Amino acid sequence: MNVSAELIAKCRAGNRLAQKELYLLLLPYLRAVCQRYLFQSNLLQDALQESFVLIFKNMQQYDPSKGDFKHWAVRVTINATLNHNRKFRKQQDIDQLEETHELAQEAEVYTKISDEDLLELLKQMPKQFYEVFNLYAIDGYSHEEIGSMLEIKPSLSRQRLSRARTWLKNTFAEPNSKTLPS
Repeated sequence: MNVSAELIAKCRAGNRLAQKELYLLLLPYLRAVCQRYLFQSNLLQDALQESFVLIFKNMQQYDPSKGDFKHWAVRVTINATLNHNRKFRKQQDIDQLEETHELAQEAEVYTKISDEDLLELLKQMPKQFYEVFNLYAIDGYSHEEIGSMLEIKPSLSRQRLSRARTWLKNTFAEPNSKTLPS
């Protein structure tokens, strides 16, 4: 997917048809991004709408010399979704979460798993770990960038990534691995 400079210019000028074209072009990709980060799946439409409002409102800030438009829009969407999560999530102290969180008693290794099932399994991870894991492992952000986005220290980002990896290792470490039916 490539967003042309001409389409961006038309959108910046307020051309509604160009904005609709850009919306339809980005929608499937940004929906998938929102789904990865959003913990309340019933709020997907709200998070997407908020993302597109921010994209169109801040389009003048996009600088083509720093990267392509799609990546800029993804970053706006990730930030909007993370902010959306903050609005609807009770603030929990990370230490309290670590003390009360228990791993699943019967972890299974799946040899056949759909993307949706894998996403649902990953969302069982503690939310703070999942956010850092997603930003680092899936989207490739540095710990400094993650710290800025989540308003935490980079060292805490590294710690959460380490704990996410431990969670994954423990979740998939069941010696009697099973397969999901196709």
